[in-house]
Amino acid sequence: MLCNLWLKLKAVWGLTRAEHGLMYGCGVLIGIIIADKTVLFSDFALFGFCTAFLLEAGTFALNDYYDLESDRANRRTDRPLVRGELRKEEALLIACGAIAAGLAFAVFLNRICFALAVILAVMGVLYDIKMKEFIAVSNFYIAATMAVPFIFGGLLVYAPERTEMMQPLLILASIAFFAGFGREVMKDMGDVKGDEVRDVKSIARVYGMEKALHVTIFSYFLAVVLSAVPFFIGNTPYFHNLAYIVPVTAADALFVHTCLGLKLKSFKKRFDSKTVSVDIKYNYMRKETLIALGIGLIAFVSGALV
Repeated sequence: MLCNLWLKLKAVWGLTRAEHGLMYGCGVLIGIIIADKTVLFSDFALFGFCTAFLLEAGTFALNDYYDLESDRANRRTDRPLVRGELRKEEALLIACGAIAAGLAFAVFLNRICFALAVILAVMGVLYDIKMKEFIAVSNFYIAATMAVPFIFGGLLVYAPERTEMMQPLLILASIAFFAGFGREVMKDMGDVKGDEVRDVKSIARVYGMEKALHVTIFSYFLAVVLSAVPFFIGNTPYFHNLAYIVPVTAADALFVHTCLGLKLKSFKKRFDSKTVSVDIKYNYMRKETLIALGIGLIAFVSGALV
């Protein structure tokens, strides 16, 4: 009985990619810490965390619902629906329930954050249903959702007299955006076959693997360069802060390692603009960049608190 329950919970975790939700929620908390750390343990900080976590869970579950056939084509055995651990109807129910719960928590936030939560929920649903089929929209949307939590957290406690705290939040959001954009383009390089099923016009499909590779590396490069900026900006928690620069350097090292793997080890031959076959350990690199993002979050938190 307990074993079956554990397997079901594990499948739900995989369906919603809850680890991403935790990162989104932490992004909100980081925004709150930078804007006004004295309210970190308030009710609306908890509601903001839950809003981000649940909206992420719902949109990811809905994504798997609509992407089942393409995930099967890509042999995505990391997906619970592909493995048959959950039914499509269950995935849809979880998606609707999580999105509704996320918006319910957002009701208790200020009007700006509630409106932003509604916009993000609507955009997430539209993305899952149709929007991802337009060129690069998928990449920009996911990257934006990784950047927004920092701004969302800052807006939760925003006050006109503390506008200077929005500067570091915008920088952190930019770092998250470029790291997320590169990760999504890289992910699409491994999902080309399945993207053909839904006619998703990714950069890899439209412009070829080489172009997608260059975009990925350039995006990671921008994220790495930007990650050093807060260390040199005065009047922010990160100015000459070792609690920030040490872990963020470790995250940068992982992104650089991924770029080297993509450029030097992954390709057995050069590809023309339409070739989609590639010998690459995408799952490993996805996990490596996810770990890098997690370490980056630790850097943002430790730098803001220490």
